[in-house]
Amino acid sequence: MSDAYLVVGLMVGFVAAGIAFLAWGTIRKNNWGVNFKRPVCPACGARAPVVRMPASLKQAMWGGWTCAKCGQDVDKWGRSVAGRRG
Repeated sequence: MSDAYLVVGLMVGFVAAGIAFLAWGTIRKNNWGVNFKRPVCPACGARAPVVRMPASLKQAMWGGWTCAKCGQDVDKWGRSVAGRRG
């Protein structure tokens, strides 16, 4: 019986840690966060597409897109990604 409580306790702990990472990342605007708004390209002002196709593994894992208008790499928060432009 105590093994079941231990397993349930560990699962609840992992879920709580995941929610804490998401909340912290959203507040700090880092890779772990979730952006609920459609960002705009900082270079040309174009809005991010509703359905995006990631151009790299980093974009697939952490969000972001490549602007179709100017080619700027933008993260999921609408900030320019250094070192990459069209």
